[in-house]
Amino acid sequence: MSNKKKLPNLGVKVWNLSKAVAKYAVYGFKTVSLATYKERLDECDKCEHRVKDSGVCGLCGCDTVLKAEWSTEQCPDNPPKWKATI
Repeated sequence: MSNKKKLPNLGVKVWNLSKAVAKYAVYGFKTVSLATYKERLDECDKCEHRVKDSGVCGLCGCDTVLKAEWSTEQCPDNPPKWKATI
């Protein structure tokens, strides 16, 4: 039996990223402060859903390094480990 986490399929990943990019654009491509960015990545690094070798979130399939920087995004976990700042 494999210990690999099952990631969302390509369609789900594309949909999630498309929604995130659209929201990011609507709000003017705003990013979080460096301190907030580091805090978010620290949370992602500790998270059981993060795929360690790739830095991808196992829940939404997105790159944690990218989405942690966008002020419009929040962690997809329930409850979120970090929230949008818009």
